[in-house]
Amino acid sequence: MNRLKRPEYLPTRRQIVEQCAEIRRNWTNSERRRRSVGHGMASADDTWSPPQILTSQCLARVRKIVADAV
Repeated sequence: MNRLKRPEYLPTRRQIVEQCAEIRRNWTNSERRRRSVGHGMASADDTWSPPQILTSQCLARVRKIVADAV
């Protein structure tokens, strides 16, 4: 496009925002999830991980039981 020639229609920032909002209003819930930022990134809720045993808590509990037994 020639720099001296302006396009006949150049939307304002507000018009662009309003049109984008109108488009998003028509999205289904699944479309909204698919288009959300970070979609496809694995999160702790989405992936399975093996159970974790915190050994420090186990040892503290065993020490308490032993101390109470003596």
